[in-house]
Amino acid sequence: MKKTLSRSGEEGKDHLAAEPSISLKDAKLTQLDQLIELPDRKEITLCEAVTAFVYGKACDSRQWNRDRLKEPVDFLGLEQIHAMTDRTETTEPVDTSSRKAKDLLELLHSAAYAGRIKFRAIQEGEDPADGYKDIDPLYFYIKPVFNWPQDVIFQPENESSTPWYFVHLDREQFVSLLREIGVSVKRSPDTDVQGERKTFRTGAAGRPTSKHLVMKEAQRRLDAGSYPEFLKTFSEELENWLKVAEPDAAPMTAKTIQNNLRELWRRKPPKIIDSC
Repeated sequence: MKKTLSRSGEEGKDHLAAEPSISLKDAKLTQLDQLIELPDRKEITLCEAVTAFVYGKACDSRQWNRDRLKEPVDFLGLEQIHAMTDRTETTEPVDTSSRKAKDLLELLHSAAYAGRIKFRAIQEGEDPADGYKDIDPLYFYIKPVFNWPQDVIFQPENESSTPWYFVHLDREQFVSLLREIGVSVKRSPDTDVQGERKTFRTGAAGRPTSKHLVMKEAQRRLDAGSYPEFLKTFSEELENWLKVAEPDAAPMTAKTIQNNLRELWRRKPPKIIDSC
């Protein structure tokens, strides 16, 4: 990675970003076959991302600060964020965990600038009720400080830059980035995050079901007019589709699928016959 010049002319001490590169050849993250747990949400907090990577299990900002800093944490102003950043950096030992966190943040910074990971947060002075806003990738051209224990990103040397609070990032994009460095996310059968978890559990004795997957595929085929003459045949086709398309999902027999599809089949649109 290219060295940078600070505004005072000293080498390597500014937050100006080097040219972003997330090539694994240059990455310092070398661990393989690591398995971590992430919250089952579309977006996760910056603190959750870092703690999951470093310790294997996600921890949110409030829990981290309560357990680590032994103090309650409410919404902090920028001066408090500065103070807590300085204190954290000076009191945390330079151990394997600290290095892993630092290396991950370097990777996240490069990915954010390259547009590979979407960050969302609330700007200072904005009403949280107005919702989160996307952080433009160009914001990361000047390398910010990732105060991950507080879920805050800011640029201490740029007075015109507005800090971002309650920072979240796209979970699926984060998982994709982790895969490239040999880190896997633990699967759970109880959620439905695209590409990760495929089966819900019903309230009936905890038995898993893939009904939602089959119904969605059935509706797609019916809408497209791609279905056979008989429901029995259609159910058998869907049984085979589930085995091939979703091998990790709970299996369903053609008979079970047929029983679940009767109403959908009855309301199916007529096929469009090509007269040419």
